[in-house]
Amino acid sequence: MSESFIYRPERAGLWKYLPAAAFAAITLGGFAVGIQTLRAIPSDKWAQMADWKKVAQGESTRLLTSQLNEKFIFSKAFAATERAVSWNLVRDTGTQVKPGCTGWFFLTDELTSFDGAAQNAKARAWMVGQVAKLLKAQGIPLVVAVVPDKARIESSHTCGMYRPVAFGPRMDQWIGELQQAQVPVLDLRLPLQAVTGERYYRTDSHWNEAGANAVAAYIATQLRQKQWISSDAAPLNADSVKSRQGERMGDLYKVSSLEDVPAWARPATEITTLSEVAPVVVHSDDLFGDSGLPALSLIGTSFSLRGNFVPFLSRHVGAPVANLAKDGGAFDGAAQAYFHSKEFSQDAPKLVLWEIPERMIQRPFEPKERAWFERLRQGKL
Repeated sequence: MSESFIYRPERAGLWKYLPAAAFAAITLGGFAVGIQTLRAIPSDKWAQMADWKKVAQGESTRLLTSQLNEKFIFSKAFAATERAVSWNLVRDTGTQVKPGCTGWFFLTDELTSFDGAAQNAKARAWMVGQVAKLLKAQGIPLVVAVVPDKARIESSHTCGMYRPVAFGPRMDQWIGELQQAQVPVLDLRLPLQAVTGERYYRTDSHWNEAGANAVAAYIATQLRQKQWISSDAAPLNADSVKSRQGERMGDLYKVSSLEDVPAWARPATEITTLSEVAPVVVHSDDLFGDSGLPALSLIGTSFSLRGNFVPFLSRHVGAPVANLAKDGGAFDGAAQAYFHSKEFSQDAPKLVLWEIPERMIQRPFEPKERAWFERLRQGKL
């Protein structure tokens, strides 16, 4: 015959207070966390939520929920834990990144087919041709440099990752369309394929210093051969380039939300070359002459902001380079910002170099880009 359990408070001692103490601790802890979270919400957000119209429409509730989620003091810790578990269990890198071979990440955009891809590419080729015509009418030459996908150049590090077969001839087709439009174009596959070793960062979507330097040298050589620049290259040696090996966390690492994960639970951080490249010196007697002015104006994307590309380009060109590239500028961002600026209208460039990544040419049009397309159809930059 089994005995039923009988709770005897006099025998429990201090343990009898444990449930109440635990409940009180959890309640007070939750209250403290809630107060800290509420205090972290900016005053302007509270002002927005106090609008009676937003209260009546439920917008204030949505905004408060959003702010509580954003300012919750343990949100980063919880998110980092989730990312650590996802990475270690299923090698999950999120929707924007695909893992290749060990230590290699690739941008999903380089592997994605878009609706209307061919039409988008043709439209952008026409836009580039129209820009070239409008600049030529002002006596300004345009040179386009097409940057190949990382997945194309570093295909040996994809480890079977699927890339659509149709992407194979994509660069050749687009470069051909630019050439038909009489646009001078540089195929950057050539210098990158000539580099021995890695040309792109492992956990970044951009070229590394070896790739950037090779591309910069190639561009300068081509511009010199076409007589678009006449300056001699500045030396690249131990005095002008100070290099070391160090850790570098690439953009794909950050896009994957792995940067806050403890080192032992995340992919190893890349060890790569990190350099400081000395700027080209303008001699004092040339300060008011042409040699003190930029040899070219560079418009483009984040590729122009990585791997010390512009410092390398400036030394290979032998003159300053006006870097007008935009991080996240896509196909048109830097071009529109520059051509519609006072800088362009008041101080015409000697030469415009437009860096365009392969992964941008087939993407769907954004409203701002479509508006520029219509503006170009009217014969306006």
